[in-house]
Amino acid sequence: MRECFVPLKRSKTNHLLCKAKINGLSAILLLDTGASNSCIHWNLKDHYQLESKGDPFDAASASQDKLKAMTTKKSRLQLGMHAVGTFSFVLLDLNHVNQTLASQGCKPIDGILGADFFTKNKSILDYATRKLWL
Repeated sequence: MRECFVPLKRSKTNHLLCKAKINGLSAILLLDTGASNSCIHWNLKDHYQLESKGDPFDAASASQDKLKAMTTKKSRLQLGMHAVGTFSFVLLDLNHVNQTLASQGCKPIDGILGADFFTKNKSILDYATRKLWL
């Protein structure tokens, strides 16, 4: 049985959110098992001291045709009180996501934890208890 879990909060839109730290700085991440890649809002690159890696590319989105994206070098990631280690994100403009959340009375998010994170960490998402087991 796993012993390490991250407590989650449910938003007004029924999305699950977790408190995180990226390179030691606080962040709110939305958990999305349908997102293939974990991403951070493009305009927070400098705030979280993220270094880009490679050239920009077009990324597909469920809500828009294509978005400019860029991969980051590995950064220190902490979820709740648990240091996950290093992880590479995709930088993506999340304005459309935050606008939708705001229209429902929710606070903006800093990024999304996607399937790449859940797979790499063999995570178990327990909706009933609102815990992410690592």
